[in-house]
Amino acid sequence: MNKTGLLIMLLALLGNSMQAQNKLYGTVENNGKPLPYVTVRLLETDSTFVSGVTTDTLGKYVFSNIEKGNYLVALSSIGYKPAFIQIKMSDKNLEVPLVTLETENVVLGEVVVKGSSFIRKDDHVLVIPDKQQVKHASTGYDLLYNLMIPSIEVNKRTGTVSTFGGEVSLYINGEKADYRDVQSLRPRDIENVEYYDVPTGKYANDVAAINYIVKQYKAGGYIALDGKQNIGYLAGDYNVSSKINQGNTSYSVWGGYNMKDVEGAHIESSEKIYFPNYEVDRNRITADSKNRNNQQYAQLKISNSTQKHNISAQASFVRDDIPEESRSDLLSYSGKYTHSANSKEKKISESIQPSASLYGRFKLTKNQELEFKLKGTYSQNNYTRTYIEEKQTSLSDVEEDMYSMEFSGKYTMQMKKRNSLNVALYHLHNVSSSTYMGDYDSWQHLWSGETLLFLTYAQKWGKHLTMILSPGISMLNYKLHDENLQQYFYPRLRANLVYQPMKRHQIRLSASIGNSTPQRSLLNDIDQTVDFIQIQRGNPNMGTTKFYRADIIYSGLLGNLNLQTRFNYTGYIDNVFSQYYIEGDKLINTFYYGDNAHVLTANINLAYRISNGLRTKLSGSYSHNITTGYFPHSYNNVAGQLDINYFLNDFALNIYGGIQSDNFDVWKLAYTKSPATYGASVSWSHKGWYIEAGTENPFTRHSRYREHADYGVYQYNQVQTSRIYQRTGYVKLAYTFDFGRKTSRDKNDVDRSINSAIMKVN
Repeated sequence: MNKTGLLIMLLALLGNSMQAQNKLYGTVENNGKPLPYVTVRLLETDSTFVSGVTTDTLGKYVFSNIEKGNYLVALSSIGYKPAFIQIKMSDKNLEVPLVTLETENVVLGEVVVKGSSFIRKDDHVLVIPDKQQVKHASTGYDLLYNLMIPSIEVNKRTGTVSTFGGEVSLYINGEKADYRDVQSLRPRDIENVEYYDVPTGKYANDVAAINYIVKQYKAGGYIALDGKQNIGYLAGDYNVSSKINQGNTSYSVWGGYNMKDVEGAHIESSEKIYFPNYEVDRNRITADSKNRNNQQYAQLKISNSTQKHNISAQASFVRDDIPEESRSDLLSYSGKYTHSANSKEKKISESIQPSASLYGRFKLTKNQELEFKLKGTYSQNNYTRTYIEEKQTSLSDVEEDMYSMEFSGKYTMQMKKRNSLNVALYHLHNVSSSTYMGDYDSWQHLWSGETLLFLTYAQKWGKHLTMILSPGISMLNYKLHDENLQQYFYPRLRANLVYQPMKRHQIRLSASIGNSTPQRSLLNDIDQTVDFIQIQRGNPNMGTTKFYRADIIYSGLLGNLNLQTRFNYTGYIDNVFSQYYIEGDKLINTFYYGDNAHVLTANINLAYRISNGLRTKLSGSYSHNITTGYFPHSYNNVAGQLDINYFLNDFALNIYGGIQSDNFDVWKLAYTKSPATYGASVSWSHKGWYIEAGTENPFTRHSRYREHADYGVYQYNQVQTSRIYQRTGYVKLAYTFDFGRKTSRDKNDVDRSINSAIMKVN
């Protein structure tokens, strides 16, 4: 590029920057007095959210960097009637005429009942939390659970959110979020929730997406403390966070500690091993068990947000320690061997993981956006397992250094007639060096990389029909030291045809093709002693599993009833699975790929608002599982779940229950049976305080989890009970102190999962 061209580009960028400096400001009052802490939202004419602020103690508000165009200014505050003003922004600063909010004489809850909190948009469902749902939640997961979105299953105790097709991706103001992000959200700062059940634009590559729209503040700060303590077994989770806002820049610090100390897990198992000329039968009963672990984390984050960009940098540190995971068993052998024995198993592991990341989202024009994220992580992992049976001892001691780099970039363009184009590039790279000592000495060096490229186009025909097409490609490379390079290219495709006959009803036909990468901890040529009959062995030459999925989904809003039904087929081709075979006098457990699995599923989900204080959600499913090839299986499963929420002033009551569930694991090729679960919680919320007490399975003394499988040469049947699954309870306490002007609860980006490629005995 010559100097003249470079000068023209710089002048264009400077001109665009200067145009973005326009301000929109105004004042809100009631009965001639300034009205502080009013929520002011800037919306596009189609109600798309642009930005949000609150008025200061003088009733004034300011929006910075507003582009030219037509907008709606929406003003709302509890106890006052909302107001809407149409404005036209030019190249100059604009003062909105004085707004006077009238006192609302009708109770807020009664007003909300008259309308639906679920609003179907072209590409997502807008869910507006009501006063009760916000008041009786202390985290982002609590609020999402209270919203009772029919097709989403929220486990607020474990922080998992899933839907029919898999895990739901979570975002906060358009930025990807992790468990601690959502756990740290303050519900009263959440304006609404966008649910992308048919993801397009920047969410196009997610199975489904939840985006929390959170208020943005220019000043003030908070200090927040929360703690959860279990009753019935020793476990706790304690966190502290603080944030200070200065204009467009915010500074956030988090720290936390969690621990668990559980004894008394009881396992009874029976095994049959068929050697060529004889059989070994073994029964195992757990006499004693202990499980202790603890984790600490800390994070610092600095972010700068304007209407044109959102930039953040963060550094975090996580330490994970399992000082003891042990069990003592009584063994009884028959068949070729007939004797009794005692065994002891002890595992110890420790990991430290520092990481740093950069995130940026830039609004290039009114209809174009560029987003990127770069993250680097180092993990140091140590793992030791000792197994003793009578006078024989087995030892495995592993030290690992692992380096990870993750990059993602997205370009999104909104076109005329509400069509959109999205280009997304992802790359994940891992390098692991492990030293194994003990029974089998070895050095393992594994590097792996996966690159994904997607192009997504959404086309709307008329008012009722939309097509979303997302072709892509996946490239997987991995290599183990002294092994051949494994390289795979696979096409990716997602296609959706959405028909919306009426505003509150939608029918969707979808199909997708994808693939998954092999689990890193299995890509090795290591032997690990399970016991003195069985050995676990890695496989450095595994390919990828291909996925084929087809769905028919109906969603409807019928008054206070929210309904969704789904019929699905999922095929797993060249699936990775567990395999057992005999090698000399040993049973070898390894991992291969090549067999196929097919799953047919039917789901129905209902959410019904009985009254302002009483809401309920009911879900049910039926699935038929088939595997072909080396181990053919066929299995059916029925599952059901009921959730009830009742709100009364400062108190809330939650009751839930699920029926017994039988499942077939298409990877492990094992049958599992989980008992029925039920529980309840009661909470009290007032100003900055939130207290919750709950119980699970309060009248059950022995919940049994059963697992059994038949691999031809090896059969096992296992029944397990644990203190964790019995009648337990918890108490949760949270308090937030705001200083200065009120400020939003920021997201906590600490990824507390530890990266590792160590193969461990289960």
